[in-house]
Amino acid sequence: MSTVVYFSLWLVAALIATALVSATIARSLRMREVRRQKALELLDALGRYSEWVAAQRRATDFQGEGDDAATPLEEARHIKQGWFPELAGDMVDILIVHNRLVDFLWNQQLLRLKDPERWLESDHDTRFLDLWRQHRYAIEGVQIKLRSLARVPETEQDEHQLA
Repeated sequence: MSTVVYFSLWLVAALIATALVSATIARSLRMREVRRQKALELLDALGRYSEWVAAQRRATDFQGEGDDAATPLEEARHIKQGWFPELAGDMVDILIVHNRLVDFLWNQQLLRLKDPERWLESDHDTRFLDLWRQHRYAIEGVQIKLRSLARVPETEQDEHQLA
């Protein structure tokens, strides 16, 4: 084999290796960007869900979860399942608090309809605020881990929301 052919084969092999490394790096960067975008979608869904929870304090009647709560929570769950399985335990914490909150709101609604006097004496606002704190703690835990996992910077709005 001549020297020219020998070096040509090495050049082709080096070009193929360079192309493979380049494709791997490009795919990795693309996946990182998609994961970052999914993290932003998850943060948005959690934000919309938190708005629903906050609105329950101001609502006169609890009408059930409806689409206002179920849609963002389901969206968050699906994004977590597809892109962030490492957040499974944290999402379970959110769902546990959600179930407690819905149960509390239904019980308060029933008490309010059956015995308004007892409802006024039940200290419902303090109990709701306790559930709200649990909710915020669970949501913030996911937000912090998610920002770390997907390298999403914290915005000024988020800093004020956590305060």
